[in-house]
Amino acid sequence: MNRLPDFRLEVFFSRWEFAARHVLTASDAQSMSLRELLAMGTDEDRMAFERITLGYVPTWGGDELRQAIAATYANLRPEDVLAFAGAQEGLFWLL
Repeated sequence: MNRLPDFRLEVFFSRWEFAARHVLTASDAQSMSLRELLAMGTDEDRMAFERITLGYVPTWGGDELRQAIAATYANLRPEDVLAFAGAQEGLFWLL
């Protein structure tokens, strides 16, 4: 099987991704442990996290998520919110 040539941009990124002092091009958040994440929350936040069950939710997002998103806007109801698992789903729906 023929080997594809290295993708030069990816080679460049892999060289500097963990060596650069400041990464200004990352498309993800800085990694942290669950312990660090939970330490940033309140006791109520940690209790809510302990009650979470992992599994599938309705296609447009769970009720609690849509309520929380709607609460950040003055005139938005949870029924008006659609949540997606990734940008591709949202763009497909938009088009």
